[in-house]
Amino acid sequence: MRDVSIPIPGGHINAWYRPSTQDAGTVVLLHGLSGNSRWWGAVIEHLPPGLGIIALDVRGRAGSADAPPPYDLTTVADDIARALDHLDTARGIVAGYSMGGWVAALFGANHADRVERMVLVDGGLPIPRDPDADPEEIIDSIVGPSLRRLEMGFDSEDAFFDHWKSHPAFESHWDDSMRQALGHELVPKEDRFEVTANATAIEVGAREITVGTEANRAAAALEVPTHVIVVERGTLDQPGGMIPRKAAEDLVASNPNVSMEYLPGVNHYTLLLGGGAASVASAIAPTR
Repeated sequence: MRDVSIPIPGGHINAWYRPSTQDAGTVVLLHGLSGNSRWWGAVIEHLPPGLGIIALDVRGRAGSADAPPPYDLTTVADDIARALDHLDTARGIVAGYSMGGWVAALFGANHADRVERMVLVDGGLPIPRDPDADPEEIIDSIVGPSLRRLEMGFDSEDAFFDHWKSHPAFESHWDDSMRQALGHELVPKEDRFEVTANATAIEVGAREITVGTEANRAAAALEVPTHVIVVERGTLDQPGGMIPRKAAEDLVASNPNVSMEYLPGVNHYTLLLGGGAASVASAIAPTR
């Protein structure tokens, strides 16, 4: 795996990349709202060694923190096509986690000819909301913790990881392999360490997955083979994943191109960074 720069209008984005060997195909991996390409590290370890991998740092995050606007998810989805073109790849499997699921669904809707099949990993489907709830409060509940982390400074890398270790989703599941995923967003700034991400990009992503229409309609209209993974527990290790099991079951019932899988015993974060990684890899490609 190596980092490569992908040109986009007005700048570049970063991809964590390895080429396909022996015509083994390629998978595009899309991270969540405030994540980065390295969140896929544990999954990649379970994928066949010949499978090509394009794990993007999407606009405004980690290695793509300086990428220019716009940050809307349709533009982010179009960046996938730019990455495929730059890396001379006609089409591939597309897997999106959390916010990346909505990006993947938009790519599948707008660039179906470039998708072999799709995996939506606890993301990409409309999230049921109380119709009387204030949309701004909904958005703040999702994006608030990420934005507060951007404002924090850490005396050391260990202080940053201690911050994550105390998170309800991680405190009972922490493994040092998580350091690579989380540490990719950390940069030294003078006498402290800070998270490198664009607050506007995170806010735009949160708005589209919660109260947006285009991104939330995309999965229902998908015409490519799509597998949806939902989990038992959420972002704070509470009962119920980001995508309710019933929402996935309803989509399967209404769209013959969609199948689903329910994973007990993992939460929204350990789905990718912990015990769920092997199952996600198995959904993407046969494990070695």
